[in-house]
Amino acid sequence: MLAYPHINPVGFHIGPIPIHWYGLLEIISFVIGTLWLIRRGRRREWQWTREQVLDLEYYLSVGAIAGGRLGYVLWYDLPYYLGHPLQILEVWDGGMSFHGGLIGVILGCWVYGRKYRRSTMTVLDFVAPAAPIGLGLGRLANFINDQLFGRVSHLPWAIVFPAGGPQPRQPSQIYEFLLEGVLLLTILVIYGRKPRPVGAVGSLFVLFYGIFRFLVEYTRQPDIQLGFVLGRLDMGQILSIPMIPIGAVLLYWSYRGGFETPPDPSRDTA
Repeated sequence: MLAYPHINPVGFHIGPIPIHWYGLLEIISFVIGTLWLIRRGRRREWQWTREQVLDLEYYLSVGAIAGGRLGYVLWYDLPYYLGHPLQILEVWDGGMSFHGGLIGVILGCWVYGRKYRRSTMTVLDFVAPAAPIGLGLGRLANFINDQLFGRVSHLPWAIVFPAGGPQPRQPSQIYEFLLEGVLLLTILVIYGRKPRPVGAVGSLFVLFYGIFRFLVEYTRQPDIQLGFVLGRLDMGQILSIPMIPIGAVLLYWSYRGGFETPPDPSRDTA
């Protein structure tokens, strides 16, 4: 059994204002992801300007926040928010769903693609490798905040989380950091080094995230307000299951050329 490190959730203060690690890591992930996408956009196969990348980040941020919050409300705590509808707007008070955020990001990519005359799958391919940066650092923030810990376990590396009672538990946040962050990032970076069919990188993200999240949920403590939803499956697993066949079908379709679009003569400058 390992000891919980008791990291202060407040990283530092700016005058009287506390800066929490959760918000700080989210800002760091946003900055790293943005700088990486700007550099990625300079590659010959992409040719995205800095302004286009920053504009994309705006659409993604709005989609992720709106979708993440609405997804949490609908899937994780709808009865409560039906009685407290104004609290839906209090995004700073916690309660975000990755799966809802993903839907919001896809919608953001669609709106952005219409503005810049790019296909939704092309935009997803461009941004997908940067997503694990935010996912991984977000899970580290969960660990620091003593939240979203795992189920009771007596493995040698189990940890007694202060908020989880006296029993040792799986450090599921670290598992997610390693799988959804480090490993998924590595897979997408290596796979994306060579030109791939339109939609392949984005599809690979959907496929592997679904697999990793489904597996890790077996070690994670179910949400207290829901418990197990279907047999021994929790809500995170229920929402992740469709991602696996959807990602596989999209990947197959991309290699069949299903997302390729014919050249637009109006964009030919020759």
